[in-house]
Amino acid sequence: MTMRISKLAAVVVVVAAVSACTSGGEKGNPTPVPSSTSSSGNDPGSKLPARPQALKLDSIDTCKLFTADQMKQISTVSADPVKLDLVDGQESPSCDYGSDGGFGYQVGAVTHKGVSYWLQGGGNVDSTVIKVGDYGAVQVKLKGGSGFDCSVAIDVADGQQLMVSYIPTTTKEKDQSVLCGKAEKAAGLALSTLKTLK
Repeated sequence: MTMRISKLAAVVVVVAAVSACTSGGEKGNPTPVPSSTSSSGNDPGSKLPARPQALKLDSIDTCKLFTADQMKQISTVSADPVKLDLVDGQESPSCDYGSDGGFGYQVGAVTHKGVSYWLQGGGNVDSTVIKVGDYGAVQVKLKGGSGFDCSVAIDVADGQQLMVSYIPTTTKEKDQSVLCGKAEKAAGLALSTLKTLK
């Protein structure tokens, strides 16, 4: 089950990352942010709010970002460390949180690219600026897809993002707002734990 979740998510993220990279370059290309990046229209919605403080991810164990009580809240029963290619072709320390119910969560500590990566436009993903707790974040989902997965990337520090994904594996969930709601809830839980870690 855990292997299936990580392979599925790796495929989704690799496709998204490759598509984002191949559609106009990474940085120096001044491509406009697509309107799907913002719930309010154009540029104003694509601005991330200022973060209250930096929460560096360099030495964080991603399998400790959900407490036992939080794992019960999101119905997960296992936590397995993995390395995943989440952003831009570079592996990040991550954790697969598995369940007995046909779904799972992945939490990744991306230390080589900040959330602005998702706001550069282009690619095969829709990105929307949201807030998780008191931090700016970006909700990321595949364009045109529904019921596959949803990820939330939290702006925790300069050049770093805490990425939380909800991935249905055998469940029949197709409502994208439900999937994204679950990813956002889990991201909030992981963020609250991160604030307590050194």
